[in-house]
Amino acid sequence: RVTIPEGYSFMQIANLLESKGVCTAKDFYDVCQSYSPKSFSIPSSSDRCFKMEGYLFPDTYDFYTGDSPRSVLIKMLNNFHAKVGDIDDDTLILASMIEKEARSSEHMRLVSSVFHNRLRTGGDYKYLNCDPREYVNNYITGNPLVADQSKYAALYNTCNKRVGLPAGPICCPGLKAIDAARNPADTNYYYFFYGKDNTNHYSETLEEHNRQMAEIGVGG
Repeated sequence: RVTIPEGYSFMQIANLLESKGVCTAKDFYDVCQSYSPKSFSIPSSSDRCFKMEGYLFPDTYDFYTGDSPRSVLIKMLNNFHAKVGDIDDDTLILASMIEKEARSSEHMRLVSSVFHNRLRTGGDYKYLNCDPREYVNNYITGNPLVADQSKYAALYNTCNKRVGLPAGPICCPGLKAIDAARNPADTNYYYFFYGKDNTNHYSETLEEHNRQMAEIGVGG
């Protein structure tokens, strides 16, 4: 029995499967990079580091020890399709960012509104300013499974390199984050940060955003 928490990355899931004796991380990676489901479409692009990132639904699964990596993947993809239904890739990417940025479920629709407002407006807001550097640093850089690692920093850097969404999801989001991506709150917010008071704060203008950060302090 393996429980995959919401927000786990592909590599965290692969390593968890290995630690539980289900299959090796490398075998799971190899299958995931080449497999294409029949019931729905998953993008296949060299810009995306892990093809199945975002599509391995967080849940509790029963596997066999020494299971077939293909059987493991199909079980997880079937669960994703049953629980999530039809979803476009951009919405899933957005949900993965919300999962990592919101810190708590009650903030997900507000964080979603900031991203939606920026994506809709463009111009001065063309960068989402949600840089998944931690994702690249923790799961791509130095990973012996990944070739051509240096190119991914720019593909996932939404601060000053990548306009709009990153090249792919940055984790496997749960249903609350997916719902928030589909149904953002109705706000005029373009900025948010996590404060030293352990909650998110939102602003309509850069001036208000900077003032709040100075008054409250930015949390870790």
